[in-house]
Amino acid sequence: MTPPTSPQPPAAASEPGDRSGVLILVVAGLVIFFYRLGVPWLMSPDEGRYAEIAREFFVLGDWGIPHLNLLPYLEKPPLVYWLTALSFKVGGFTELAARLPSAVSALGGVFLAYGLGRAFWGPGPGVLSALVLASAAGYVALGRILTLDMTFALCLNLGIGLGYLALSRGQERLWPWAYLALALAVLTKGPVALVLAGLVWVAWVMVNRRSIRPLIHIRGWVLLAFITLPWFVYAQWRYPEFFRFFILEHHLLRFLTPAIHPEPIWYYVPVLLGLLLPWTWLLPWALAPGDRWRDPDYRFLVIWAAVIVVFFSLSRGKLVPYILPALLPLALLVGHGLARLTGVGRMSFNSRWLKTSLLIWGLTGVALVGLSLWPPALLVKALARSNLSFSYLLAVSLVWALTPLAALIWRHPGALLLGALLLSALVPRGIDQVSLGRSFKDMGLALKSRWQPGAALVGVHLYSQGLSFYSGQIFHLMGCRTELDFGQRLAPEKGLCLADQAALPAFTAAHPVTFFFLKVHDLPWLAQGLPGKFRPLASHKDCILSIYEGK
Repeated sequence: MTPPTSPQPPAAASEPGDRSGVLILVVAGLVIFFYRLGVPWLMSPDEGRYAEIAREFFVLGDWGIPHLNLLPYLEKPPLVYWLTALSFKVGGFTELAARLPSAVSALGGVFLAYGLGRAFWGPGPGVLSALVLASAAGYVALGRILTLDMTFALCLNLGIGLGYLALSRGQERLWPWAYLALALAVLTKGPVALVLAGLVWVAWVMVNRRSIRPLIHIRGWVLLAFITLPWFVYAQWRYPEFFRFFILEHHLLRFLTPAIHPEPIWYYVPVLLGLLLPWTWLLPWALAPGDRWRDPDYRFLVIWAAVIVVFFSLSRGKLVPYILPALLPLALLVGHGLARLTGVGRMSFNSRWLKTSLLIWGLTGVALVGLSLWPPALLVKALARSNLSFSYLLAVSLVWALTPLAALIWRHPGALLLGALLLSALVPRGIDQVSLGRSFKDMGLALKSRWQPGAALVGVHLYSQGLSFYSGQIFHLMGCRTELDFGQRLAPEKGLCLADQAALPAFTAAHPVTFFFLKVHDLPWLAQGLPGKFRPLASHKDCILSIYEGK
């Protein structure tokens, strides 16, 4: 095995090899994250929710407080909503515009991986690390859908990475930029960004027996407060219950109690391995004992990833995208390992860990090909629920199986990168198929075409943010607890909550036409208490949209 590559001097930035590597990243990033970005329909609930919040900035003209269904929505700070609204202003209310902030953030994360890898070990490892991240299946998928997590991961990781360079290289000029990035992360998902960055930095300082004094950067904290506090103070001024709801319920209680999204402590182990595919199989090799552990930058990346995984594993409430920030340091570790294999242009297979990793990678691919050709009943049901086709699964399986085989024959990491990039190119097709089963676009457009002045939309034990976005209408809700409950308590004057079935006759009589959104099995129950004619307008799985025309 060749020794670690020494970091290149600053002049390397102008070398032709470095420029060609950056060009490769630009082309690969634009294709992976932007090609057909606007084709899949917005999926419920997350994409519909965040797109609708951004749309309601224009409806209400209130840019200080996010609203959903015209009600205050204070679960998260507004940065991504603002960015999405800005994208809508430029590109219209389209799927492409809605997803643009996530895609730009994903591309930014790829170049952050390149920049850190280059700072640690040189341009070559930087390019390889960036390509590993850009081709990780979970990173590609989350970079092509509208959530808060990709923007949060970029800002958090940028802050952590710049702070580490300031600590380890003595580059004090980087501290303001690190705190600026963390401020944006706070405005994306809240003060958890400060907790994570602080834990990573403190852990590194303690492991390396450094002084904690450089972490007390007064100007950085002033900058952080200057950027973040105005919105939090404004929200608290508008709604005095904000602090209790935002900090206590949606941060402390989510971490300490299983009240929201409860999962076991080991939940993020398979999740993280799934998000990093296909590079998951090289992780044991990248983390195997060896001379790499003497590299302080390598140790920092291990600490970085471990802190994020452990922190969210200890949280009682868990969701898949929470762990996204851990992918960047893991991609750097894998990229560093791949760079060490190319000293003579061909891969060295002296490492038993590498041989075993490639063998497992190939065998899992072969097994997946077998499952695609002879699927068991459980797989058939799972694919049907997700709306994925067997031809799509077979294509993924074949690329998965052939990639390590090509690497074993060619003995070059380029084979692994090419296979991983081909897999990443298949991810958008999978999103296309999944979106058809998780989007209410058809129903929303049908509602929009039949809407008339004075009409009303009622959700009976059901609510869809995506239906609101595509139709441009808000819900009156009856008989269901939703994420709007807190907003209804803050703004009861909106009158968007119907107490029970007895309120429906008077409500429908006050509107020329009423549209009901409900489950199919609830229609007979609704008809019993509301005599008249129901005419179906659209359906989606077990949900229907009906027009009530009265007696």
